[in-house]
Amino acid sequence: MRLPLLGFIVLVAAGDRSSDRDALLAADRSLSDKTAARGMVQGFLPSMTEGAAYLYPGAPLLRGTARIRTFLETADSLGKQTWAPAFADVSADGRFGYTYGWTHAAGTRGKYLACWQKAGSSWRLVAYASTTTVPVADSVAPRGPGGELGAQVRGRADPHELLQADSAFAALSVTSGAKTAFLAFATEDAISFGGGAQMTQGRQAIGAGFDGFPAGAVLEWWPVAAEIAASGDLGCTVGEAKITSLNHYSKYLTIWRRQPDGSWKFVADGGNLRPAP
Repeated sequence: MRLPLLGFIVLVAAGDRSSDRDALLAADRSLSDKTAARGMVQGFLPSMTEGAAYLYPGAPLLRGTARIRTFLETADSLGKQTWAPAFADVSADGRFGYTYGWTHAAGTRGKYLACWQKAGSSWRLVAYASTTTVPVADSVAPRGPGGELGAQVRGRADPHELLQADSAFAALSVTSGAKTAFLAFATEDAISFGGGAQMTQGRQAIGAGFDGFPAGAVLEWWPVAAEIAASGDLGCTVGEAKITSLNHYSKYLTIWRRQPDGSWKFVADGGNLRPAP
């Protein structure tokens, strides 16, 4: 099934993409400063693309700036929040990327994952997901990312490939269990929100996070949208998930990188709760 795709794949060494990564980190820090100074509606919202997805803890999956604006204007619980990126990476064409790091609000800390697209000379948000902030002792310092940057594998810029990869990932969770699925689709250096005060880092650690999964519980999910770099090597999906037996409903943002064999694996994954249907 992959043979027709091989002609579109070009492997590019990881190389020095530090300037593009530094620019994205700077854009992320600047957005945090604007949001702290102007608030979510005036500071944060203008940075989003028209069809952006916003994954706020406890809210539905919000897509499109009109819906996001309505939510931000009516959500009384939204306070001023700042954040600090810990990591950024970009696509081979330097116009698509992702960041993750730590949110801060009134002595508490959380995690966030963001997907970005460059419009002209400016970086804008395609999707943003965060966790609820929780009290964390000052002695618990956030861990930085480990591992090395993966190779940039150019290919066809078809978002349906990401939707198919995410759907196959979800199907494996239903048939073989969440741990098997996450081990199969995570890169070695992938990160996820996980639980606790730190990010969960590395494929094996992400898989181990499912060791205490309740017997008989089935984690199901389905992607609803995807964005991909024009260079075809990096992209993201957003979707909804559920564990019916636990009455557990959530939403997610997943960052995907094309592998040297043309397949897709995720490099970052995060989500939060949504209301029950």
